[in-house]
Amino acid sequence: MIKGYNKLNKTVSAQLKPFGISKAVCSDDYSYLFEKEVVTFKLTENTLEDRWFMEFVKDRFDYNVKYPFIFSLLHEVGHHKTFDDICDSIYDFCDTEKERIDNEMQTADIKKSKKLEWQYFSLPDELLATNWAVQYCKTHPRTIEKMWNEIVNALQEFYLINGLYDAEDLD
Repeated sequence: MIKGYNKLNKTVSAQLKPFGISKAVCSDDYSYLFEKEVVTFKLTENTLEDRWFMEFVKDRFDYNVKYPFIFSLLHEVGHHKTFDDICDSIYDFCDTEKERIDNEMQTADIKKSKKLEWQYFSLPDELLATNWAVQYCKTHPRTIEKMWNEIVNALQEFYLINGLYDAEDLD
């Protein structure tokens, strides 16, 4: 049984509360649940998709992400902050494209997967959320550093109590 989810969720939630997010919940992916104002986050980092996203951010926004976990959370906050900036027809287009991309990803090889991921990252709602996160990170570097320090401690504790690494690994 995995221990410490509640404490980790509370720590991440506390960091996102100032942005109007009601709760953060550990899940298998990053997402923003509009109707509940909830951000979900994942524990695994540095997957191929994560690397492609950071590469995309560097390429399109000329921004080097220092803390991918924090940036991915802020990208989801960006959906919350920019929700009213996109009309319904654009959201409908984005939803249709996301469904198409998801369907094509089911049978795509690595090269095609990267192309599809970049199409996803380039959708209007995704670009707006990413732009919000980039601008926030650029204008609030000390806040980002503080958020990371709070969350990394909670992540390390979570990993330790679940035997995912030893305390010596932290030195």
